[in-house]
Amino acid sequence: MLQQQLVNHLPYLMALDKSKDIESIGYYLSEHLKVAGGYWTINAIACLNKIDQISEEKKQQLSKWLKECQNQDGGFGGNTNHDSHITNTHYAILLSFLLGCELDYEAAAKYVAARQRKDGSFEGDQWGEVDARFSYCGLSSLTLLNKRDLIDVKKAASYIKKCRNFDGSFGGIPDAESHGAYVFCCVGTLYLCEDLSFNIDELAMWIHERQTSKGGLNGRPEKLADVCYSWWMYSALCLLKREQWINQQALENYILECQDNDGGIADRPNNQPDVFHTFFGLAALSLLNGQKYQLNPIDPAFALPKSILINIPGASRFIQS
Repeated sequence: MLQQQLVNHLPYLMALDKSKDIESIGYYLSEHLKVAGGYWTINAIACLNKIDQISEEKKQQLSKWLKECQNQDGGFGGNTNHDSHITNTHYAILLSFLLGCELDYEAAAKYVAARQRKDGSFEGDQWGEVDARFSYCGLSSLTLLNKRDLIDVKKAASYIKKCRNFDGSFGGIPDAESHGAYVFCCVGTLYLCEDLSFNIDELAMWIHERQTSKGGLNGRPEKLADVCYSWWMYSALCLLKREQWINQQALENYILECQDNDGGIADRPNNQPDVFHTFFGLAALSLLNGQKYQLNPIDPAFALPKSILINIPGASRFIQS
């Protein structure tokens, strides 16, 4: 029964385009997330192997809108007329490959490269906030664009290693609390930097300890499980070749339990589904047992279908077999 619910996800995702209630406060509260939401939605559809269900007219419409989100500084905002940010620039680059559209990649690469600071870290925008998430966005973006030569890759790796804690895991900045989402960002960055020279087993044990009795993973000790960590941490285990360090079947079952009967995946069983958890739930299922569910193979480093990555010169050599 739970496996059969997968067929409901496509109608749920396709209907998101029609839910434009401009009278709703939620419409305005999510305005800055449109580029991210586009990536989650289109990639979830791609994960279901249903990208052909999106009409060429819709792809062209989305491509035109995406190009309008690029600012004069080369970066992208979360929507048209929004300030540039490295995370939205990363999402825009990912979305462009999913849609098969061309952006001004040269300008985008220069914007991303300009975000690297002297210590190797990356800032999110002109205001200077530093976070390990931005390091991952920087390395992923420039690898996809084949522009890694614009930054100091060794310094980027060196900074991320400073974010590692005594418990073996990673925080968002040096000396910050370890967190499951930062595991993906930091491991992903180091993987793309081709420098995994740290105690991998210590981190794998920390991730092992994040699995709860219900099978799901939590982001920190004593917290509830959440579907999104199925991606953030299981993908890291895949990159580190430590997948067997958790109960994979239990995690798979937890994700299935979080499905909604009407489509979509929630953070926890019986909660309201959303596109964020739907994509990351499907992506994690793809890693865990994608062939069983007829899901498109998703790469654990880039969170894009491998079928797309093989045609991207800068990224193809990082694809895991």
